[in-house]
Amino acid sequence: MANKVTPAIHIIGQGVIGSLLASTALHLQFSVQQYIRDKHRFKDRQLDFSTITVQSLSGQITHLPQPDSLNTIQLTNEQLSGLVIVPVKAYQVAQVLSQLQGNLAPGATLLLLHNGMGSIEVASRLFPTHVIIAGTTTLAGFREGAVVKHTAKGHTQLGIVKNASALVPNPEHIALINHIIPEPTWHDDILIPLFTKLAINCVINPLTAIHDVKNGELSSLGLLGIIKQIVDEVVTVAASQGVLLDSASQFKQVLAVIFDTRENYSSMHQDIKHGRKSEIEQINGYVVTLGEANGIDVTGNKSLLQQILAIEKAA
Repeated sequence: MANKVTPAIHIIGQGVIGSLLASTALHLQFSVQQYIRDKHRFKDRQLDFSTITVQSLSGQITHLPQPDSLNTIQLTNEQLSGLVIVPVKAYQVAQVLSQLQGNLAPGATLLLLHNGMGSIEVASRLFPTHVIIAGTTTLAGFREGAVVKHTAKGHTQLGIVKNASALVPNPEHIALINHIIPEPTWHDDILIPLFTKLAINCVINPLTAIHDVKNGELSSLGLLGIIKQIVDEVVTVAASQGVLLDSASQFKQVLAVIFDTRENYSSMHQDIKHGRKSEIEQINGYVVTLGEANGIDVTGNKSLLQQILAIEKAA
């Protein structure tokens, strides 16, 4: 009987980003394994998830292998080595990291790739002896049933999370990331692009969901005052964490993204429209938590947080 090949890359979840990365890894002939959090959830969906396919930008079709289960990994105490990527919804990250605790081999590298913030603190606490890389991406696609369609290469920004141990990253793991993610930009301080993306998300996501509009319509609804307030609050909260951003520049960048993505619906708009849980608590909620802990006025973000939570509760 042939020996089981140990995957070089482990990807948690079968969402759009995770499936796109798995497809790229397979094309590059890297060994890769995806994991679902709970097999029972898939039985409820009545879909054969071993037949998930990814359609590339060129139209090429890739059939992804059947996923394993994190529950099985926990029961067997299997150690995941190599590169472990967590590209799940922001509100799922803490649970996934908790499931992974005790199942990362020494020397494994953890890559967090999702919207919102707050997971770095959780990962640093649970995995103090592992290299943690955090990032934000505009790599894009959408899912129709069991098919994931790639729509844009986007831009991915990455950085190694700083900790007291000053751990040295494995160059082989960095090379893997550079192969499977299209032309990533690496930052010495990943918190700068993360807070920059957070400011954009804090504005576009909740406002498009509340007003039920495409991104571009935000510029014509008389919302510039609240947009500026939201951005200013994020910049002030970032400063409390040692991240210095310029309010005017951030405001201009938010307006530029609104214009550039004017025909798009935000992810939160789609979550609310389809009755799904949103990432509001890891976006505006993160700003509110840090702001209130540091005596910062975050009433704008808190108002949007409360409005989205109320919509979710009423659904």
